[in-house]
Amino acid sequence: MSKIPRSLRSKVVARARNRCEYCRFPAHGQAAVFPIDHVRPRSRGGKTVLSNLAFSCPRCNGHKLDRVRATDPSTGKRVPLFNPRTQSWDDHFQWSSEDPLILEGKTATGRATVACLQMNHPEMVFARSLLAILDLLHDSPV
Repeated sequence: MSKIPRSLRSKVVARARNRCEYCRFPAHGQAAVFPIDHVRPRSRGGKTVLSNLAFSCPRCNGHKLDRVRATDPSTGKRVPLFNPRTQSWDDHFQWSSEDPLILEGKTATGRATVACLQMNHPEMVFARSLLAILDLLHDSPV
């Protein structure tokens, strides 16, 4: 893990509105420190610069690791993972209309990212249910 200067970390957190830029889980009130993700991993030549950094919950960060591609479960094809620096979250993801605790991929990239980062793991769905009770789940100000 690389050391991110405090001023740079503050910019990343503010830009992300204190939420994971992958699954949108809020950092407010969490005991765990949310890491800063290198969208393009350092092991693949990524730099520690604002344009390559994303605020990430420990779960998404731990599953992403140094991956930049994953398999779309619908097509079986390998596709790029979601890049919060160059892509719009709303273009690739949506909350399920049937179950607002479930995150759905709208595109091959979205589906592959949801699967690879295990965004709908039962523990995450349970945590979202608690956030929903507090009305903190869907992009409310924290």
